[in-house]
Amino acid sequence: MNFKIYNNCNALPHIIFILSLIFIISAQNVSADIISINSGGSEQIIINPDAYIEGFFTGDVVSPPACGNGVIETGEQCDDGNTVSGDGCSSACATEVVTQPGGGAGPGAGGVITPAQNLVITPTQFTITLAVNTNIQKIITINNAGTSSTSVAVSQNMFDNSSNPVDMILINTTAFVLQPGETKQLPITFVAGNNTGIFTGTIRAGNVGIPVSINVKTKLLLFDSNIVVLNKDYIVVKGDELKTRVSLIPLGDKERLDVTLDYTIRDYTGKIYLTQKETLLVQDRINFDRNFKTGNLPIGKYVVGLELKYPGGVAPSSAHFEVVSRAPITFGTIVLWLTIFILILAIIIIIILIYKKKKKEEEKEQV
Repeated sequence: MNFKIYNNCNALPHIIFILSLIFIISAQNVSADIISINSGGSEQIIINPDAYIEGFFTGDVVSPPACGNGVIETGEQCDDGNTVSGDGCSSACATEVVTQPGGGAGPGAGGVITPAQNLVITPTQFTITLAVNTNIQKIITINNAGTSSTSVAVSQNMFDNSSNPVDMILINTTAFVLQPGETKQLPITFVAGNNTGIFTGTIRAGNVGIPVSINVKTKLLLFDSNIVVLNKDYIVVKGDELKTRVSLIPLGDKERLDVTLDYTIRDYTGKIYLTQKETLLVQDRINFDRNFKTGNLPIGKYVVGLELKYPGGVAPSSAHFEVVSRAPITFGTIVLWLTIFILILAIIIIIILIYKKKKKEEEKEQV
């Protein structure tokens, strides 16, 4: 009898195999949070033998970003660029309610000034490209989504490659009060000096930090460059690769020329975590992909920069990305896992029904 039951249920190993295969395929699909796009124009480029750039971290082990660097990071409610309590953001980067002497609202007028944690600010980041000795004006829209008046202080901190402060942002209005539901449009002027390169920093409105990257290029360019992040939602899970696409664009008459590409990854205090260089021979527009290992990059927000250099010119470009501890759970992921669960449950029910049916048939044969 035992032999007959086993013989009648010999489809069970095949079902288990199919079930395991579904698990493997689904796991691969769920972890595939990277947009993969084929690059083009490879026949026009001479590149180093390595398919990807890697192993380029230099210097000492980098310690994680700390409270007071002006960038709101994981575990922080605010970060006003210092570690002083009593100004709306505590020394542990937690929001505070600051009571000032007197009566009324506003700085120095007394009353309770609520921290600017209910501000809705657009845009959420800036990537500005300027030629040397030029400027451009942009608008920041600030809305008080809270239920009480909020005092907003506006400031900026920009840094060069050596983390030295530089003056590249002009703010006309540095302090104002927003009533509940009120919106203010704030003009901001970005100014490029004589130095080319990539400059990073933040604009602060209340307790909200707006990441800024300014690319300063030479005026008369033979080439232009562009780098974009391909990772989904510009998010890199800690330890995964940062995937980028690079475009090199000749301007004017076509000319075969050797150009140098300097890659960097830096934070918004100007601190550089990565440097890498390669030389290419370029004539026509080309697009290609570059992958960077994030290694020991701490959790936080960063800029990947590219400076295309040739005799007499520099064409920089940059893109924002964020390193997180784990991939965010999206609606699509939830739907996929729910579908897999229902499918597995259906297979288990089918297996049980088949087993019971075979068992009943065996019992009838014994009678």
